[in-house]
Amino acid sequence: MMRRKLLWLLAIRAAAVTGLLGAGILADVGGPGRDPFFYLLGLTYALTIVYVLTLRMAERHAWLVDFQFAADAIIVSGIVLITGGVTSAFSPLYALPIIAAGSIRFRRGGVITALLSAGLYVAIVVAQYAAPESPVPLPPPRVALITIGLNFFGFAGVAMLSGELAERLRSADRELARTSTELAELQAFNAYIIDSLTSGLATVDQHGVVISFNPAAEAITGVGAS
Repeated sequence: MMRRKLLWLLAIRAAAVTGLLGAGILADVGGPGRDPFFYLLGLTYALTIVYVLTLRMAERHAWLVDFQFAADAIIVSGIVLITGGVTSAFSPLYALPIIAAGSIRFRRGGVITALLSAGLYVAIVVAQYAAPESPVPLPPPRVALITIGLNFFGFAGVAMLSGELAERLRSADRELARTSTELAELQAFNAYIIDSLTSGLATVDQHGVVISFNPAAEAITGVGAS
């Protein structure tokens, strides 16, 4: 189960990076002075290859999975930083590692990744306003605070929602497994009772009418009850 989730995560990460690469080329995001955008995407590709090679280890060591989410949040922060920080249009990318963490590591993983993302985003904005000069025009501090607040609540909402859905899915899987076990035990119990009969077995419908009769237990192939 974990292996399948991790494979999906790797595939989605590769697809997202490829989409960003195409969008960056079309929008000329990697223009003068912005080559780090493509360096970060290349780093993500390289890390994805490392994650594939260490997939078996990640199944046994949960901290390797948490490292992937933390690395994703840091890379997204780098993209946000070099594309304008508080004015960047890429801040919604933080939702991707948060959703992934909530889906695989459930509510706790989603919340931790959301807190890390929020902390990194706040650090970027504070650094922008604390710097003597900014390469991009910055909005008034009040607007920046509103932007931080909206992103923070967005991160929290995504984390709670993805974690809750994952928790419900896990509960449903557990209930299905329990029901399947009980059904198998009931079938085995019924088979044991039938095999233990020394006389015939009759089946009747809901009106008490005999619909089949087997005088020997060895000839019984089914049973019905009202």
